[in-house]
Amino acid sequence: MNKKIFIALFILSLVSPSLLYPVLKDHVDTTNYENRTFAPPPRLTADNFANIPGEFEAYYNDHAPFKNFFVKLYTKMETKVFGAASVAPITVGRENWLFYTYNVPGEDALSDYQHLNLYSTEEREELAGVIKRVDEGARKQGIRFFLFEAPNKESVYGGYMPSKIPVYGDKSRLDVLIPELQDNHLPVYYLADSLREYADAYQLYLKYDTHWNPLGAYIASQQISRAMGGRDVPLENLEIVSAGTTSGDMARMLNMAEEFSDDTEYFINDYLPDIKTESILRTEDSEYEVFCSNSPNDRTLLVLGDSFSHGLKPYLSKMYKNSIFVTFHTYTPEVFSQYEVDDFIYLTVERNQKYLENIEAILKGEYVEAAE
Repeated sequence: MNKKIFIALFILSLVSPSLLYPVLKDHVDTTNYENRTFAPPPRLTADNFANIPGEFEAYYNDHAPFKNFFVKLYTKMETKVFGAASVAPITVGRENWLFYTYNVPGEDALSDYQHLNLYSTEEREELAGVIKRVDEGARKQGIRFFLFEAPNKESVYGGYMPSKIPVYGDKSRLDVLIPELQDNHLPVYYLADSLREYADAYQLYLKYDTHWNPLGAYIASQQISRAMGGRDVPLENLEIVSAGTTSGDMARMLNMAEEFSDDTEYFINDYLPDIKTESILRTEDSEYEVFCSNSPNDRTLLVLGDSFSHGLKPYLSKMYKNSIFVTFHTYTPEVFSQYEVDDFIYLTVERNQKYLENIEAILKGEYVEAAE
């Protein structure tokens, strides 16, 4: 009898969410908190017959009844019991630090952390050749080219990652690659160098977000400034302001923005106070923005990057009279001639391996990003 009751309860647990959802859907949270577009319904046509099962599975996984509720419940239970949790693509680490351990083709943050995706000698030589061609092409147009890689949060604050996730070897993919590129006299820099130097004294990444905070962005901007021959103002010389608490994009993905909301929000005052900047053109999502300033440097800067480039705007825009910030989603090759670019920064975060490996095709406007 007990066995029959158990089976009945098990079946009920499987079917009840789907039965209850049509009645309760207007009263539950169905917001998309993930940094991607959810899968659409399967296309029910004869020519798509073979793809329907996979498309339905992807659609159901993204739109499962009470998905946000169960993700939140699972995270709370595992964090309470084990002190850490993993709800793809997020790992909850020590003291509730969140890490974006995303894994899709061309972007595998967990393998970056575990040092499982090192380039072979042949791959490193091929990348060196690609970057050399980009550098030489820029020089022919009278443009200075610089490539900067921002580290993943776990590459700087790996001490907060769960101890059950092993790390193999002392060096990551970029720890090996970038010194070799520099030995070949290529203008490539790893921003982990300066961030790790300050990581113990200051919190440089947002605890519940995928990005660095204003302090981390500032430290990175000063390494960039040094590499490009500009001014370097130590963080210690500036006023750091704490402005309450904040949450982050990963907390929202877990539907736990209220629970994970005790991170400190920082701002920096007095950086080059005599230089004033003005945003003269900006798209609604800030993925394309143009600044002018009263900087004595009358050169024009172009920054092409991922979302990590947004945090650099308040600082790099003061280094140039004119500066343009473009993301990979809004970039077109015509931007170089449109603004008569003098200096060009290509910036991507460590996990966005695809943007490093496909730099040549991206700059030509020929790269098509694979669907997730």
